[in-house]
Amino acid sequence: MWFAEFPFEEDENITKERPVIVLAVDDDTCKVLSMKVTSTEPYSEFEITLFDWEKIPLHHESTAVASDVKSIRKNDFRRRIGRLSDDDWDNVTDLYYSFLKSTGITFEE
Repeated sequence: MWFAEFPFEEDENITKERPVIVLAVDDDTCKVLSMKVTSTEPYSEFEITLFDWEKIPLHHESTAVASDVKSIRKNDFRRRIGRLSDDDWDNVTDLYYSFLKSTGITFEE
């Protein structure tokens, strides 16, 4: 996990430094596919609480938002903060795949 400047949905020119989960890196375009992490409790089917948030370490219980994934330029990353546990990684990526399927996006596993 990293702290990065993550764009707001309403205006992508406005960003907030927040924790993000790096899902994939594309060196050709120097962008990183990142999932937003927030301190609010899950309120939709595509949000999940990180169980091992203290081990990362984060300062409070946190929620990964699978419906809010963006490509972020590498120079918008500020600092590495830790690593998801294997269980959290599996939960987050499974939820992201479920979100993609719900939007009609197909992929090979």
